[in-house]
Amino acid sequence: MKKNTLLNLKPIRKFIEGVGKDVEEYFGKDKGCIIGLEDDGIFYGEGLYCWLSEKNKNITFFAMDDCGKGLEGDKVKERKILIVDNDIVTGKAYREVMEFMRERKDKLGIKDIKFAVLCDRMKMADFSVEDYPVPSSWSLKNLDKIDLEIIKALSQEGRERFVEIAKKIGLTPVGVKNRVEKLIEQDMIKIQGLLNIEKFYKVSANIGIEAPPDVIPRLIKKFENCPLVYNLVRVSSGQHNLIIGVVAPNLERVNDFVRKQIRSELEIKDIHVNFGELPIIPKGHSPVNFSEKSKKCLCQERCNECEYFL
Repeated sequence: MKKNTLLNLKPIRKFIEGVGKDVEEYFGKDKGCIIGLEDDGIFYGEGLYCWLSEKNKNITFFAMDDCGKGLEGDKVKERKILIVDNDIVTGKAYREVMEFMRERKDKLGIKDIKFAVLCDRMKMADFSVEDYPVPSSWSLKNLDKIDLEIIKALSQEGRERFVEIAKKIGLTPVGVKNRVEKLIEQDMIKIQGLLNIEKFYKVSANIGIEAPPDVIPRLIKKFENCPLVYNLVRVSSGQHNLIIGVVAPNLERVNDFVRKQIRSELEIKDIHVNFGELPIIPKGHSPVNFSEKSKKCLCQERCNECEYFL
């Protein structure tokens, strides 16, 4: 197939328009090599190679499979490498070929290795044009092993650098960054600062409340604004229809909360309080926002030593 014919194909043009500028910047003034993965990746890789050649870039090209069969060592030596495929569906081929090339990086004097695709479902590629449609309803089954490893790392240390996470799971830092951004975009994870419960509180309590169904929404709105409340659950069975989890610096603080916030509600039919140690999980707590300017408690009650007025 002639170069100009290849570049006229609509999928190839879409690929080049989507990643061409970033790829050109990646190679810069360095010598480069594009590897097209069999089968369909060959066409996208060769199309990108033709486009860069027209810009007088010092680029080589060859094709191989994701197991490394067809590798031409003389064409990658002392060069930046770009592996090209048409899509990433499960990530299996990506992991295999990246592991294969990384094992030979030092021996062949490869300067850098990146990956480009047209469609990237798994958010692994360094350069991609589009993603697959996101399922309308998600479950944990929709998260693959890579997603779970990233979430686990961030939950243990929210400030851990993408470079360190990438080393642990065998992904590139850009791949980790893309994954995290996608999970945030889909509202599947949130990255936020939490108070260490053990540093600020000493005791906890679970409070069961029975109240008329039409009163519960108002109570929820009230209690969700309290800085002591870390858990709030509407219950559909049993005697109580609202459960409140609170943490406090001492028992007196809990008693003050119960007296001012709960027993003052005349429509509440029953209250049951269980005192205990600090929760085993969660270890972190995110108090609601408070305006220092107003100094007005969101629940309208200035409880004794309320955290809003420290």
